[in-house]
Amino acid sequence: MHSYSIDTKERKNTLLFLAIVSIVLTWSFYKILSNHQITLSWWVESPSVLCFYGLFFWVFDKWLWKFFRKIGLVKTPDLNGEWEGHLKSSFDEHSSETKATLRFFQTWTQIKIILITEHSLSHSETASIVMNTPEGKYLSYQYINEPKSDSIETMSIHRGTTRLLFNEKDNTLTGEYYSGRDRQNFGSLYFKRG
Repeated sequence: MHSYSIDTKERKNTLLFLAIVSIVLTWSFYKILSNHQITLSWWVESPSVLCFYGLFFWVFDKWLWKFFRKIGLVKTPDLNGEWEGHLKSSFDEHSSETKATLRFFQTWTQIKIILITEHSLSHSETASIVMNTPEGKYLSYQYINEPKSDSIETMSIHRGTTRLLFNEKDNTLTGEYYSGRDRQNFGSLYFKRG
């Protein structure tokens, strides 16, 4: 997985909130030990602010962000799961649809996007989610595509870029892609989450 960017202040604000909660809990833990006259052995250190912060960040990044998203405090789209759809390519002048599966593995700060077709597999190398545009939320990512052994001879490993508009109401991703100079193809994509 790799990190991805997003054009909101959500990450800055959330990290500040986690830091404040960590400071308060560290202080509370210290006060509880003091009030009960508990002293820890010399080889046991009481949890520090960084310890609480690291734990909270890890839990938030993996799971809690989805809960906060459901109650409206986190705006980052949850793209996790398998999306089924198709693509059309300039390779055959957009004359046929190629079945494709798009798989997302996502935490609050990391993502991996894998596109699988009958003849190739591609995976993301960088990504960004853009929230504040007139046309709506979209995902943009760069990928590397590796042909399967039974693909046509002219297909080679190549890089490309994809831009997918996210429709939360219909749970669809639609957009376009283009590939690097080896392939020089472009096309359209459509996916719906199952």
